[in-house]
Amino acid sequence: MDKPSSTSNGSSSSASTPRLTPHQWTPVGAASSSPDRTFARALGLTEASFYYDRIFNGTADMVWHYTVQVPGGAAQGAALFSEKNVSRTWAALKQYYPLLGSRMQLQDDNETIAFIVHERVLSEHQPGEVTLGTASSQDEISALVWRLIRDKPMEYNHIMARVFAFKREDMPPGTYSVLFKAAHAVSDGISGATLARTFFDVLCAPPFTLPPLEERLAMALPSDALSPTMKMSLARQRWRRAIGKVTFLNRRNKLAGGHTIPRRSTDQTYCTPATTDTILKRFDLAQSRAILDACRRHQVTFGAAIPVISQMALTRFLHRRFLRGELTEDDWEHRRRQPMHYGGPLNLRPYLDEAWQRAGGAMEISLMIDYYDCSLPFMPAPYGARRDAGVPRAADGAPPYEALLSRARFLARVRSIRTQLVRTLKHPLLPEIAYARQPLYVLRKKMIATHWEAMKKGEPLPEFPELTNMDAAPSDFVFTGGVSSVGDMSVILPINYPLPQGHPLSIRHRHMLNPRLSTIGSDAATTSAQPEAAPSKLPTTSAADAVLRIVNNSTHLHSRPTEFFLGNGTTRGHLELFLTVDANVHSRRDAEEYVQDCYEAVMYYFGGQDVQGPAKGKL
Repeated sequence: MDKPSSTSNGSSSSASTPRLTPHQWTPVGAASSSPDRTFARALGLTEASFYYDRIFNGTADMVWHYTVQVPGGAAQGAALFSEKNVSRTWAALKQYYPLLGSRMQLQDDNETIAFIVHERVLSEHQPGEVTLGTASSQDEISALVWRLIRDKPMEYNHIMARVFAFKREDMPPGTYSVLFKAAHAVSDGISGATLARTFFDVLCAPPFTLPPLEERLAMALPSDALSPTMKMSLARQRWRRAIGKVTFLNRRNKLAGGHTIPRRSTDQTYCTPATTDTILKRFDLAQSRAILDACRRHQVTFGAAIPVISQMALTRFLHRRFLRGELTEDDWEHRRRQPMHYGGPLNLRPYLDEAWQRAGGAMEISLMIDYYDCSLPFMPAPYGARRDAGVPRAADGAPPYEALLSRARFLARVRSIRTQLVRTLKHPLLPEIAYARQPLYVLRKKMIATHWEAMKKGEPLPEFPELTNMDAAPSDFVFTGGVSSVGDMSVILPINYPLPQGHPLSIRHRHMLNPRLSTIGSDAATTSAQPEAAPSKLPTTSAADAVLRIVNNSTHLHSRPTEFFLGNGTTRGHLELFLTVDANVHSRRDAEEYVQDCYEAVMYYFGGQDVQGPAKGKL
């Protein structure tokens, strides 16, 4: 297997690079008329934070796995997934989305990190970038996924995005597994859907004319450079950023107390690369429809309910352990008086420059996220510290949901989360608050990566004293867990390909894009929190006309140290829960138990007897 050279992994540069900013691409080296032009720009702050993730053993890298069928059978499948056609398709994607073919490079000042794009590299492939083959079982595909994000995450780490296509010998003729791996610095959840949709669309269609590289680079900018406030005067921008920083620090200061699921950790866990594990729970179609219908009736999104679902699952998980004597009374008394703090990513696309959105920016493959925090009051513990036989227990050993929190009070907590999310998304300084957050995240991740490298070499750990003054969160703050909701992705990830002529999301056609499409993937908040709701339907290819169709898909994330991250989404009508954890600190048994509790909480609060009228009462 080919190994990257020292000049291809971003550790050095053969040409002098001018001073770079995140706001524009700069020609480097050869004249602009050269057939092998090179361009560079500095990473934005969010991108830079994920650069340090990636050099920390590939942390946060993403893998998307698709099972697809070619209705024409084995012969048509062989033509579609021939080396020539797959190579053509991947080259077209890199030329249209040049960040896929870029590399990240630390500059001579040891602070600035740059994206470097070589025009020639966009039309060629490096070793390990495109892989074709056969697979005789699902176990082989699963083993590849684990190799990419757990066993050998740094393999070909100089390549920003890779594609794999395997003919499935254990499935009907014309069935393939297609996998994409991408650095999080150039992708996010929306980008994953865009990557798959575009790949399958281009794969199934004849070649087309691509726009000039300069035009595509102009779209590949960080969120920092696309804030609508960039059009304001410099003085007003500085004022807004100053107030945004104060607002961010005030919010962090309110995050006091908290607790999380019991875990194993040491003083080195923070800089020990995670061992990723994932758990998936899928609701059937009837359950999914009932749950989402219940959400609509009560005017909440499932994304707003997820923190409360998690809290109730964790509540039963902890009750079970306390009743078995596995938690001390002191620990229990502390936990039942603490709030719970959750947080997760926000899709920033709807709040960025409208001209960029109309030009197609809403569907660019790039990193366009910020984060939100939300808090819940203490977990329901109506029986205090009692362990006697009078405490009701379900068959699994924990008090049933009806004994802990009524449906009305559950909905009251969901609406509390919705209010917090709407307040975050509607804040007039949303871009400035996002900007204020990132220096803390960049430096924290740089410290973790630096300490990991120092520990491997047996060297003293470098100090980062400035971190103390950058975060206003109290010393007793404990983060309960991450949550994410991508909603129903079917609008931007159709099942049948190629996309019909004139489809607004096909890169094979030049057109302006409806900015409302950028709201897809923003299910965490209520629809009213978005500028406008996304269109619910776009043109589709019929099953009879399909050259290729998606029959299954899954997403895998290389977890962070101590991570406990609950995601959800809707795939082909099925609501799914997926948990990503660091198996160094969380056991699989605990993870499976928690996900089962989440499943049962969803079924009890949304899939069973309905709640009449508005929710009232104490939280």
